[in-house]
Amino acid sequence: MIKGTAKTEAQYRAVVMDSSSSLKDFSTDRKKYYKKYFLGEKVEDKDSSAANMGRIVETLLWEPHLFDDKFYMSSCASTPTGLMLDFTEALYRHTRDATDEDGKVTRPMNELLEDAYKDSGFKIKYEAVISKFIGSDAEIYYNEIRRVRTLNLTVVNTTEISVAEKIVERLKTNSTTGPIVNMVNSSRYEVIDQMQVEGYTIDGHPFKSMLDKVIIDHDKKIIQPYDLKCTWSVENFYEEYYLYRRAYIQAYLYAKAAKHLTQIDGEYAEYKVLNPKFIVCDSTNYMNPLVYKITDGAMMEAYIGFEHKGRIYPGVKQLIADLQWAIENDVWNISRDNYLSNGLVKLK
Repeated sequence: MIKGTAKTEAQYRAVVMDSSSSLKDFSTDRKKYYKKYFLGEKVEDKDSSAANMGRIVETLLWEPHLFDDKFYMSSCASTPTGLMLDFTEALYRHTRDATDEDGKVTRPMNELLEDAYKDSGFKIKYEAVISKFIGSDAEIYYNEIRRVRTLNLTVVNTTEISVAEKIVERLKTNSTTGPIVNMVNSSRYEVIDQMQVEGYTIDGHPFKSMLDKVIIDHDKKIIQPYDLKCTWSVENFYEEYYLYRRAYIQAYLYAKAAKHLTQIDGEYAEYKVLNPKFIVCDSTNYMNPLVYKITDGAMMEAYIGFEHKGRIYPGVKQLIADLQWAIENDVWNISRDNYLSNGLVKLK
């Protein structure tokens, strides 16, 4: 049996090592990478509703016993949306930044409210926003996230849980995804959910990965990694997620992570690792889920880079080289190519 899968997610997150997530962040936002992964500062990601739904679905599907370790059930039937959500999140950030080590808020509340109003984008008057906020579900939500985010919990509401449960049921009953998500261990198949792999290298750079699901077929001697994605555009997954969210980086690293396990465990030395597949579900539970297969050509592109509709997508090879250069030279505010060209850039 493949070893090294017993750690909790918290322990996995605590391992200081690059992953597909950090490499994606480096490719899209070097400032964020520098602050979060190099300096070790707390950088809160602004997750989309689809991303949050994906985390809920993953937990209910594969680790329901860990739900209370990851989520806090809000007393609100629904959390704020739109500009009120932006206002509430801004108020939370300003409150957090004004809180000292003893938990005391060092700035007056009216100042925090005014700063949040400026950040929110509201066009209506400040007084109107405050009157809508005070005593509303938005204020309850604000107090909840202040209390539980320090515990690394995500606030969810009953509406989100209801939708997530329906998504899980559809994944289990759909003719395409059901045989995958329902599979359990047997004499032929070994099934591992949330498999963690640490210390594998690509071009000399160490990585860690957490694979949503891995199915090992002992008869055919093949290993199939899967990753679950929850998105608002299931049938346009390639452009809206695979490219836009740079999931191709994750696909390449997951394949290498699975291959690494066959190299350190002699029992699987002759097993073939198949290209990862994405199980894609609709965050609103309207569209049917689909399974996206990754070709060998796409995997090669993920490594060397490629162009789509006039846009260049850097491959894992280039990203690792650029990251290693940035680390070695402690240069983060300019790319390696632009640094080496003395800041002179050709438009075409």
